[in-house]
Amino acid sequence: MREEVSEVPGVSEIVVDLGADAVTVHGTDLEDERLRAAIVESGYDIADSIAA
Repeated sequence: MREEVSEVPGVSEIVVDLGADAVTVHGTDLEDERLRAAIVESGYDIADSIAA
């Protein structure tokens, strides 16, 4: 997943929390649609809550 998501413009950090079964993506000027597509392409589901 890290490879696909890190290629999205604006991504500066990807934090994986295995205990919580969650990934947090930090960055600036992230394109929501492009980021979601990279996550889905990696074979993962997207939670409904996305912080701005």
